[in-house]
Amino acid sequence: MKRCIFTKVKFMALFLFAALMAACTADVYEPKPDPTPTPEPEIPENPIVDIVNSISKSRNLTVNIVDAYDGKYYYTIEAFAGNPAIDERARLLAGQKVNSKVPFNVNISIPDSENEIFIRQTDPFKRKRVYAFPVQDGDMVCNLGSIANTKSSSGSVLRSASYEMPEVDFSPSGATAISGKQQIKTGGKYIVNKDAKLNISSLPGEGNFSLYIKGEAKLTTDYLTLQNNAKIYILSDGELTAGKNNIVLNCVGNAQIAVEKDGSLGDDDDDKKLSLSFTAQSRLINHGDVELNGKKANGNYSLALTSSASIYNDGEMDITGGLSTTDKTNLIVNYGEFDIEKTLMLTNGEIYNACVFETDICDVNGGTIILASYSGFECDKFTAGGLHMYMDAFSIFDCTDDDKDAGVHFTTQTNYISGTSDSPEYALFRANKVILGGWNSVEYSGMLEIECDHHDKNVNYYKLNAPATFAQGQASVEIDEDDCNKNSGNQNPGEGDGDQDPSYEEVETLPYTYLFEDNWPTTGDYDMNDLVLGIQSQLVMDGANNVESMILTVNLIAVGATKTLGAGIQFDRLTTAKITKASVPNGVFANNGYFESANEIESNPSAAVLPLFDDAHRIMGNVDKRVPVNTFNNANDYGIRTLQYEVEFNSPVSSDDLDMFYLNFFIVNGGNAQNRSEVHLAGYKPTDRVKAETNNYVANDPDNSDKTMWGFIIPMSDFKYASEVVSIDQAYPAFKEWSASSGTSQKNWYMNPEEKYVYHKPVKK
Repeated sequence: MKRCIFTKVKFMALFLFAALMAACTADVYEPKPDPTPTPEPEIPENPIVDIVNSISKSRNLTVNIVDAYDGKYYYTIEAFAGNPAIDERARLLAGQKVNSKVPFNVNISIPDSENEIFIRQTDPFKRKRVYAFPVQDGDMVCNLGSIANTKSSSGSVLRSASYEMPEVDFSPSGATAISGKQQIKTGGKYIVNKDAKLNISSLPGEGNFSLYIKGEAKLTTDYLTLQNNAKIYILSDGELTAGKNNIVLNCVGNAQIAVEKDGSLGDDDDDKKLSLSFTAQSRLINHGDVELNGKKANGNYSLALTSSASIYNDGEMDITGGLSTTDKTNLIVNYGEFDIEKTLMLTNGEIYNACVFETDICDVNGGTIILASYSGFECDKFTAGGLHMYMDAFSIFDCTDDDKDAGVHFTTQTNYISGTSDSPEYALFRANKVILGGWNSVEYSGMLEIECDHHDKNVNYYKLNAPATFAQGQASVEIDEDDCNKNSGNQNPGEGDGDQDPSYEEVETLPYTYLFEDNWPTTGDYDMNDLVLGIQSQLVMDGANNVESMILTVNLIAVGATKTLGAGIQFDRLTTAKITKASVPNGVFANNGYFESANEIESNPSAAVLPLFDDAHRIMGNVDKRVPVNTFNNANDYGIRTLQYEVEFNSPVSSDDLDMFYLNFFIVNGGNAQNRSEVHLAGYKPTDRVKAETNNYVANDPDNSDKTMWGFIIPMSDFKYASEVVSIDQAYPAFKEWSASSGTSQKNWYMNPEEKYVYHKPVKK
């Protein structure tokens, strides 16, 4: 029978003690607890977070996939705290192999500090996508790749306005031939015939004329104004260029320049630079070639748009000196090739792109960019604040230049990148890096796949709305090479012949940190470092997703006590009869008599107990002096001891019975196998062998009037515990507020230590 490994270290709860003052240091040097400590530590008004509400919530998680192979192959589905596509610190919560015939349905525990979970789908050919879903009360259902999940309205946006090329009548019928230095007059209709030349030194202020250019026309004055419904038509083979350096043509008041196919406006002569400025409902319509190399238009650009000005292009636009917009009514529509060297300054303007759009630098302030299907938008450096970008299926945004200053920078003003809601196919947002300026800098949504090697990891700085997804590695959306995406496309066939193995083995899972204060029933110094353990549990599962055996890895990190401490685990939902045998590491017991048997499950009637060790100091190599180990700064570093245990069941058991909610870790600080002193996490029952007079109290029953705790668990493997004789609230200033609020505020208190009060390994010289 095939087996799979399923890590169950998904319990990310925080069981915290509430007495907050470090009033004594008895546990450092006293061999046994003082039954009446003096002074008594200060107990806050709200000394304990409600047990039920402070632990991580266990819920059922269902993940529905879109199976492209109708059950022939297997997908791997994994749930994470953190985004594994961009954050190596993301923590695996649960995983399973699935397809259309095998559903993903597991119990999962999520801490209150997590507002969302991330689901990674690895398809049968090892292509990976990561989705995010908000954490909800109760059971959760996550649908992957379904357009039903999207909040994007890009599909309606793409259809809500007309971006059609305006119709232009290029017929010069009835026009008067003009050439040389002849003057253009208001109300006239003129044509520069083929092989003729016209030098334009002035234009009538009243405007209202039409000029058709079939030959050559040159602008010879530094500043000219085309205004009041005046129109210039550059016909096939016609040319309008600058007759000298740095000429600016200002188009205002419904003025229009239209270029027919094979006609040209401007040229690449550096000695005859031309700039254009459009405002007041004027526009450029290009079917031919436009080359602008000046830098004299509004704000020193080659091309500038202000109030209600627009550009329509299905030819070629080459803007050497940059382009700027200043008004939300400015519109750029592109069905051809649009190339901007230097900077595109998009301020409140709108771009509709249906083919190739390129710029060196793009700086967006409140602008809108719409990418039609199969279109491509390419830049080296992209900075945006208040951007709305709508991407239709198979469109590509590409910002992957290798220069150190390249990449995407979203400022603090929220930006919205949205795929369509009307298609089952994805668009691709591709960048070498994404830098976020602060809280909620960008929101991704709709049918959008993000491929980024270096994306800001702060989950508060970006929002990922399913079905939008991060690619882990190369994006998996298949986009054919096309002239409009400059043949960049995206092809990712994946690896292998398709996954047909139903077994699942989780890798790179992280242990969580358990911390204990050993001085029960006294409060001690509340540094919570008397015993520090890293715990990782793996379940070996059969083909029916039941558990055949459990592998438990225990990292002994620190021993801040001076008394002899042992540790064990009680399986609260399993009896001894359920367990066939237990394998323990050699040399972890010193015959202190804390447990019935040092090498097997205890014969307790209520619940099975696995002894882990009976002398933490001995394991750490400090048995003679019994002084604190790895808790004093600038002291010896004893390293970490890793121990591995295996528990085999006589018949497969439910994974629910081995949820971390029901794995009851405890320490022993005195007594013997029949009458021992135990310290448990709050709300957890003692074993059958606890001292009778302490049975209720030692369990830290949440109904207890005292409400004090001596142990808790932290949902991270590298928790910085307090140094010796430093109380937890001193090491973590936000702890008091968290406790006083019953866990509703400062949920991430454990991630913000006061560095001078936590333990640091000595620096090797």
